[in-house]
Amino acid sequence: MFDAAYFRTGLPSQLEAAGAEPSVEIHLVNGQAHRVRALVEAADGYAVLEVYQRRAEMSGVKAHWRGSTPASNPMEEVQRAVVAYESIAQIVITPTQSVEAVKIGFGAR
Repeated sequence: MFDAAYFRTGLPSQLEAAGAEPSVEIHLVNGQAHRVRALVEAADGYAVLEVYQRRAEMSGVKAHWRGSTPASNPMEEVQRAVVAYESIAQIVITPTQSVEAVKIGFGAR
């Protein structure tokens, strides 16, 4: 089970090992997922997260972890989510890609 100690120490160390611009997704037991921009607070029982808004037009946007600093630009597409630790099914950390991925379809070059 995840707890405040994981968000304060475990997650930051895993993100540091993942490279300069990893992405973080938190999947909840109800099937919902959040792309996380930053950790605002790790309290007893819950975490306050700054998350990217989920919209169809933002599906291809790179949503990297930015650290524990809240968004400096209020125009950025972020929200705050308060998540109970027991509602977290998994946390997916995608490391920084060292080479550009091969594109398939009309956008391929």
